[in-house]
Amino acid sequence: MLVLEDDGSGLPPGTGQHGFGLIGMRERVTALGGTLTISCTHGTRVCVSLPLRYA
Repeated sequence: MLVLEDDGSGLPPGTGQHGFGLIGMRERVTALGGTLTISCTHGTRVCVSLPLRYA
């Protein structure tokens, strides 16, 4: 799991609905079988979870 977070003011409501940045990130993570979650309480937290594939 990859977690990126800050303690700033957080993302404004509705962020990611008008552009392609967050939408594209979610599509790529989903295509790899993972999940992307974003929370905006006490700053912004982005979590990406991807399955491990063993060789």
